[in-house]
Amino acid sequence: MTVPEVAARPAATVMLIRDYGGGVEVLMVRRPARGFFGGLTVFPGGAVDPVDRSELAAAVVVGKHRDGEYRSAALRELAEETGLALTPNGVVPAPPGRGAGLLSALEASGILLDGARLTLVSRWVTPEGAPSRFDTRFYLVGVAETPEIRLDPEELVGHMWVGPAVALEMHEAGEIEMFLPTISHLGWLARRSGIEDAVTAAQGADDRSLLQPRRMGDGSLVPIHLPESG
Repeated sequence: MTVPEVAARPAATVMLIRDYGGGVEVLMVRRPARGFFGGLTVFPGGAVDPVDRSELAAAVVVGKHRDGEYRSAALRELAEETGLALTPNGVVPAPPGRGAGLLSALEASGILLDGARLTLVSRWVTPEGAPSRFDTRFYLVGVAETPEIRLDPEELVGHMWVGPAVALEMHEAGEIEMFLPTISHLGWLARRSGIEDAVTAAQGADDRSLLQPRRMGDGSLVPIHLPESG
């Protein structure tokens, strides 16, 4: 019997970075030990929901970008999970809430999420044959400072600002669990000398450029490395 192929669900994640010691630090969060991403250390993000395509998404400024629902999802998830709202004037505390409730609270508070500030780095699609699949846009944004992080206890059990190379060392030592897209993007970030270099290196990416690892006969994945553009 042929098993139906699982459709890749649209999703978005954001690499929030700040200059540190001749390189960058990135905000990473840890998922609780349940579900598809159970126990993994990842960047904030999640699936694109219907609210990201609704009138409430007007609370997210996307400019002329055609991937508005992905930018909405990235910043909505960032606000839901960490309490950080990326606005045209910097990062401010987000009101509590999720989904439509959060976007309504943002609008009522006069807070606009600035999706136009996000720089697209890559589009990564889970290989065919996986039990759960995502078509994920990875975005980048640099910040000077942020308010105190407020984790959503239903979604996260920890967070850290960490140098990309340090995070990779922690993974190698078995201190944290990560999956291939996170590892590949950390390797790319580790080669960056600061926010400006990271944004410049990502210029030219678009949502038509796919990164899709190949699955070998033994179930392992052939790693894909992000290009050294810029």
